[in-house]
Amino acid sequence: MIYKFNIDNEIYDKLINYSNDVSLLTYNKLLAGNIENEYDIFKYANEIEPFILQQVKKAKPLFEYLDKLYILHPKALPLTINSLWLNRQKKYEFNPIHLHSGIFSFIFFLKIPFTSGEQSQVSPGKNSNNNDRAGKLCFYYLDNEERGGIGEKVLDVDKTWERTGLIFKSDLKHAVYPFFTEGERITVSGNLLFNTNVKQ
Repeated sequence: MIYKFNIDNEIYDKLINYSNDVSLLTYNKLLAGNIENEYDIFKYANEIEPFILQQVKKAKPLFEYLDKLYILHPKALPLTINSLWLNRQKKYEFNPIHLHSGIFSFIFFLKIPFTSGEQSQVSPGKNSNNNDRAGKLCFYYLDNEERGGIGEKVLDVDKTWERTGLIFKSDLKHAVYPFFTEGERITVSGNLLFNTNVKQ
């Protein structure tokens, strides 16, 4: 249950401005990433929330899943962003296999300094029989038909993914493999959960 969407120009420009905010506080201790530059940008959540909630409504599988959860939450609480952060990933840095809190998570891809072809040429595993992970975003899920019982969805997230985003169930484990060229991979991520502060 992974949904890809385009980031409109207004939201993209806002996200780029957030990424240049020199007053941001570090967020490393709350994240799994082996990434030096990770920052809390929750102060901007209200500006992003209407756009990301709109994307959830457009994705039929996500909306149907949410509808089933409303059976467990008869008050039909609305979703809200409860965390929002910025990653500036550099050469050799990576995100190990992890999952998020909340109901849905999202990623905005702002800048990606490489193509997949470049990574396959410079990767230390370029002569491996499995040389297709450098710089990739991978999701993992239980699959009884897969050897070992774990399936993998490999996303070829390179320069062509700039100005796009993903929404997925927060409990879907995923990882970001390191890349091996210069530059920064800039992303903004966050989690959505039920807003229990809304008066019914």
